[in-house]
Amino acid sequence: MYSKNFPDHIQKLVPYVPGKPIEETKREFGLKSVVKLASNENPLGSSPKAIKAIKKGLSELHRYPDASAFALKSALAKFLGRKREELLIGNGSNDVIDLIIRCFCKPGEAIITTDAAFVAYEVCAQVQGVRTLKARLDENLVPDSDAIVKLVRDNPDAKLVFLANPNNPTGTYLPNSDLLKLVKRIKEAREGMIVVLDYAYWEYVTAQDLTPPEKLYPAFDHVVLLRTFSKIYGLAGLRIGYAVGHPSIFAMIERARQPFNSNSLALIAAEAALQDRAFVKKAFSLNVRERKAWEKKLEGWKVPFYPSQGNFLLVNAKIGFGMSGVELFNHCLREGVILRPVANYGLHDLLRISIGTRSENEKAWKAFDRLKRKSK
Repeated sequence: MYSKNFPDHIQKLVPYVPGKPIEETKREFGLKSVVKLASNENPLGSSPKAIKAIKKGLSELHRYPDASAFALKSALAKFLGRKREELLIGNGSNDVIDLIIRCFCKPGEAIITTDAAFVAYEVCAQVQGVRTLKARLDENLVPDSDAIVKLVRDNPDAKLVFLANPNNPTGTYLPNSDLLKLVKRIKEAREGMIVVLDYAYWEYVTAQDLTPPEKLYPAFDHVVLLRTFSKIYGLAGLRIGYAVGHPSIFAMIERARQPFNSNSLALIAAEAALQDRAFVKKAFSLNVRERKAWEKKLEGWKVPFYPSQGNFLLVNAKIGFGMSGVELFNHCLREGVILRPVANYGLHDLLRISIGTRSENEKAWKAFDRLKRKSK
């Protein structure tokens, strides 16, 4: 009865749908064993150093967290070779995305991103009554730089460009020369336009022609870099992320940031995880090894996939199995394997698979094997 009181942009909002939970899948299908390869989580769990720090911090839960995140910012500043003033801490990088859009855009204005970009950009924009303009991808699902620049030139009410590199859910990326040219062209096309580059999956990158984030800021003061502790550090459940950018940008955003937007356990866990290089190395090595194993299996089944720089692969369910991504997702659910359909990105024939441990991957391989045998 109250829905008519909400603004039109809220009534039309399609909320973000997370990966299906393990316990829900067990209940729904009466399964005892389920593996989740849907949400690009670290299959090794969380950084041991982070867990140790969390246990130590439990006795202080009656205290409010440090609203300035001084200790974490100091650790990040040392780790990245930056100043504390060049850092913004958030309740996951989603919180930072929301903050940036809320501070830069007025209702009725716009952001620019690409087709099949991380859905949070559009969701956070629509909550603020801000439009999302999307540039096309090429046949390899790589962003079209010319299309992005054209949107910048043709839409004076657009204030931000969001680009994940590598992108989720495609795993594709713009290589060094193309990305650097694009950043320069955007500045030439519109003075004051901020480019937000999402490097959530940077720690998994193996490509030699993908620009390291430190080469983009401070070389370009109109660039803001997004980073997260949810992926390789294994702290997705704590919701902690950050951005790197010019102090004048963050000084304004800090005015709008909710006090205590990051909880105390997340802050101390992230600080400890930064020092856990052994865990990061182990997670990286597992991802490289198991992603190659997945690629070999998919090639054997003649299932097309897109080369990925993340901890996931995007496969073509239509060509590989003769069904839509949602249909393949539903088949695998009954086998106790949770994958991720990407129809909400307009990719109806495709399905995203997070890279798991060998035992998790083998369970998925058995499900695919049985489906392939049935189709013969």
